[in-house]
Amino acid sequence: MKNFHRKTPQALEIQRSHALRALVCFGALTAALPACSDDLLSMPLEDLLKIEISSASRKLQQVQDVAAAVFVISREDIARSGANTIPELLRMAPGVEVARIANNRWAVSIRGFNGRFANKLLVLKDGRSVYSPLFSGVLWEAEDTILSDIERIEVIRGPGAAMWGSNAVNGVINIISRSAADTLGTEFIASTGTDERGGVTLRHGVAVGDGHVRLSFKGFERDPSRSNSGEKSNDGWTAARLGLRGDWPAEGGGQWSLVSEAYQSRADERRDLTRFVSAPPVFDARQANSGANVSLHREQPMPDGGQVDWQISAEQTTFDAEALIREERQTLSGEYQRRLPLDGHELILGASYRYSQDRIDINNGYASQPNQRQRAWRIASVYVHDDYELIPQRLRLSGGVRVDHDNWSGAQFQPNVRLAWTPNEQTTWWSSLSRAARTPSRYELDIPYVISEVPDRLTQRLLPANPLKAEQVSTLELGFRQRVTSTLSVDVAAFASDYTQMASFRALTPNTGVPAVLPVDSTNDTNAHTQGFEVAADWQVTPQWRLQPSYTRLQLRSPRTGDPVGETIQAWWEGRVANHRLSLRSSWTLTNGHKLDVWLKHVSAMRLPQLPAYTVLDMRYAFEMGRRAEVAIVGQNLLNQRHVEYENDYLPTQAVQMGRSLMLTGTWRF
Repeated sequence: MKNFHRKTPQALEIQRSHALRALVCFGALTAALPACSDDLLSMPLEDLLKIEISSASRKLQQVQDVAAAVFVISREDIARSGANTIPELLRMAPGVEVARIANNRWAVSIRGFNGRFANKLLVLKDGRSVYSPLFSGVLWEAEDTILSDIERIEVIRGPGAAMWGSNAVNGVINIISRSAADTLGTEFIASTGTDERGGVTLRHGVAVGDGHVRLSFKGFERDPSRSNSGEKSNDGWTAARLGLRGDWPAEGGGQWSLVSEAYQSRADERRDLTRFVSAPPVFDARQANSGANVSLHREQPMPDGGQVDWQISAEQTTFDAEALIREERQTLSGEYQRRLPLDGHELILGASYRYSQDRIDINNGYASQPNQRQRAWRIASVYVHDDYELIPQRLRLSGGVRVDHDNWSGAQFQPNVRLAWTPNEQTTWWSSLSRAARTPSRYELDIPYVISEVPDRLTQRLLPANPLKAEQVSTLELGFRQRVTSTLSVDVAAFASDYTQMASFRALTPNTGVPAVLPVDSTNDTNAHTQGFEVAADWQVTPQWRLQPSYTRLQLRSPRTGDPVGETIQAWWEGRVANHRLSLRSSWTLTNGHKLDVWLKHVSAMRLPQLPAYTVLDMRYAFEMGRRAEVAIVGQNLLNQRHVEYENDYLPTQAVQMGRSLMLTGTWRF
C-alpha cells in the first residue's frame, strides 16, 4: 500500500487493521441471502467411507475399495480447519510431514526426506503437475490456491509412479478444484489478525448458456515472525491470485473444463550464509514469484462403458531469489487416457508428454553460473493398468507399469501390483509392491556451488564427472481398513522402502592451496531404508461431535559409505526425521449454527539440527449471523508462545519461531 499522506508505518498498520475489522462487522450486519452448508457431521459414517477419489487408480473409486494408503481432506475439513494455506491443511493426513520454516515457507514431504524442496513427492492441481525441475520439489509459496475453490485434496502415501510417472516416489497429492456449477453466486471472505494483517477472497459464479463460469480473487498481507534470538524476523509475505474455471457439457456426452490461474507474490527472508563464502553472513533479501497457467480437460464416455480423458496445459513461471538465483520457465504438457472394460478386466491405457524450457542466472558468492544457462527438460511416458476381480465382490488384483523417458536420465521402468481382499462390506485388507524413480534436478546436474566453509578448508561441489542417474525406490505396503461399528472406522498402513542410487557427494583429492579446497563430486552410490506405519480413525461420537485421531511412526536408516562427505549427508537425512507425529481433531456442531473445532498436534524431536519436540493446539469457533454470514475466530499455537519447527536447507535462511496467533474471519454468500 502506498503512503499517500506520509503517515508513519505504525499509523498505517493501525489504520489498515481497523479498516478490515470494520469491513468484517459491516458485512456481517448487511448480508441478506441464505448460505449453503455441507456439514460432513450430518453424514452417516457409511456415506463418509463411500467418498470417491480418483488419484489412486486414475478413476473414481470409493475410499473403502482403494488398495493404497489414502486420505481425503474434504471441503468441510478445509472450511473448519482454521488453516489458511495448503501446507497447513496437509497436517491432517497421516504420513505427511509438514514443518513451517517461516511465515512464508514450508517443508512438506511424505514418509521422510523432508526439506524446503522435498524431492520425493509429486503434487498435482487438477491433474497438472506443479513439480519444479529446478530443485526437484514444490515452491509452496507459489501454490497458494484459493482455499474456498477446492473440492478436496487427495493424499496418496507410497509410490504412485506407475500411474503418475517419475518423481511420485513417496506419494502423490492431488488438489482438486470445485466445479463451476457448484459455486454459483457470490462469496466474500475477509480476514485479519495478529499474523495475517489483512486478507480478502472474492468468488463469483454464473451460468453461461449450458455451462458455468467462476472467477476468484485472493489477496493478503502477512506480518513477519520472530527469530530465535527474539528479534523481529524478515519473513513477511504479500500475494495476490486470480482464478478462473469454466465447465460446460460436450457434444456427444461428457464435459469440457477450463482451469486457469495467475499469481504474484513477494516473500521476504533473512539469509544466513555463514556456511558459505564471498557473501555477507546475514542480510535481508526478497523472493519474488509470479506465473500463469491454463489447462483444458475433456472427458468423454464411450459406448463400451469406458471413457476417454485428455488434458493439455501451459504454464509460465518466474522464481527470483534476490542475490541468489533467478529462473524463468515455460512448460507445455499433454496427456491422453483411455479406460476400456474388457472381459472382466478394466484396462487403462495412456500416454503423456511434457516439455519444460528454462533460463537460469546466478548472482551470489557460493554458486557459479550453470554449465548451460538455458536448458530444456523433455519427458515422454506410456502406461497401462489393469483391474481384475479374481473373486467378484471379494478379491481384486490390479497392476500396471509406466515407462518414462527423459533427456536427463534416460528411461525409467516403474511397475506396481496391488491386491485387495474384502471379506465383507465393512473390511478391506490390501497389499502393494511398487517401484518408482526420481529424476535428477537442474540444480544437481548443472550448477557448481560451495557446500560449506570450515576453519581449515572450503568444501566445493563440482559438476558431476558422470551423468547422474535417477534415484530408485522399491516399496512394500500392507493395509487394513474397517468400519468397526456404525460410528467408528479405522485405517492402518505399514510400509518398508529401499532407496538405491541416491544422489549424494564423494570427496575428491584435496587442493592444499590458500584457501584449502576439498572438491566433491555428485554420485549415485548411496542407499537408504525407511519403515513405519500410519493409523487413522474416524469416530462419530454423537450426531454433532466427530473425533479424528491419527498417528505416524517413521524410521530412516542409511548404511555408511566410508566417505566423510557422503556420510555427512546420510547423517543429515537420518537426523531430519521426526519419528513420531500425532494429530487429534475434534469437530463439534452446536445449536443455532455454532461450530467449535479443536486440533491438537504433536511432533517429536529431531537430531540434526537439534530441534525439541513441540505440541500445538489450534481452536476455531464459528457462528452464523443470520442465514447468510458466518464469523469465525481462530487461535493457533495456543499452548506455547513460540516454537521452532524447522531450519532451512537449500537457500539457507535464518531460523524463526512460530508464535501464538489469532485471526478473525467473516464469510458472506449471496
